[in-house]
Amino acid sequence: MQRKFSFLLMATGLATGVVAWVWPSQSVTAFGGGGLTVAEIDTDGDFLPDVVEWVTLTDSNNPDTDGDTIPDFVEVIEGGHPRHENAPLPADQQLRLIITGPTPGSGDPLTWMHVFHRVMPVSGNQAPGLTSIQSFETWLERPDWPGVQFPLNAFAASGIVYQERVTANDGIWVQLSIPLVSTAILEAVLPCTIWAETTVAGKQLRNGVKLISVPAGVATLVPFGDGRFVMQTLSPVPNVGASLVVETNRVCVLELTEDTTGPAGTTYIVTAADCEDANDLECESTCSSSVGWTITIPGGTELLTGN
Repeated sequence: MQRKFSFLLMATGLATGVVAWVWPSQSVTAFGGGGLTVAEIDTDGDFLPDVVEWVTLTDSNNPDTDGDTIPDFVEVIEGGHPRHENAPLPADQQLRLIITGPTPGSGDPLTWMHVFHRVMPVSGNQAPGLTSIQSFETWLERPDWPGVQFPLNAFAASGIVYQERVTANDGIWVQLSIPLVSTAILEAVLPCTIWAETTVAGKQLRNGVKLISVPAGVATLVPFGDGRFVMQTLSPVPNVGASLVVETNRVCVLELTEDTTGPAGTTYIVTAADCEDANDLECESTCSSSVGWTITIPGGTELLTGN
């Protein structure tokens, strides 16, 4: 079962850092016609929009990228390794925040914030996905202003997408996608970390995304397995001569070593970087220049990978 709702975003005071939402009682089907937003286009039907699958390095044409029988959605929301076979984590309430950029040919110039939940039964009862989310906050932090939280209501645009899917064994899947500002405006506040914090069925969850400016545009750190991360662009890189969505993806897999901890967060040094293929394309770039980079993350890498 899937639904889409229209939303009204209400800006709250700067001091609170809370984004408040008004949930209407009417709903309409999310599919079945043209004019879908990039947050609704899901080629393989795995509840991860194609733009999200670019960032998470999963295959938008395969709902189980690594073929280990664990759905991509479950592995992505667990902060797991959807490109590598592994055992599932114990089923629990989960939260994952993902930022995506414009897709070539889509006509949508905005970045998007996608907040995904997995809501599991509580006390033997399957709680509705929406009503189980008891609080919802999003904010932005910069390392040069440690401890200061900027609410994201100033970055949000109209056209929010809400969908949910009831599964037989993996709980209710919830998607809340919010259009934000253009890439150019987002670049003006980099580097930064964007956070989402929710309470689901009485359990507090927090997840974050580190955003950095690179020559190819805005990039984010994506868990890749065994404590390694990929610096992945928010937007697909177009092939020469390509007219629509593209899948050119050559990634550098980084090993991060903790260096120092301070008011701005934990600082890591890139101690190794290897070029690996993604989306079945050959990696031809060199990653050696990444060694020696320093990256500061409020809360550390554990809040990028888990809840």
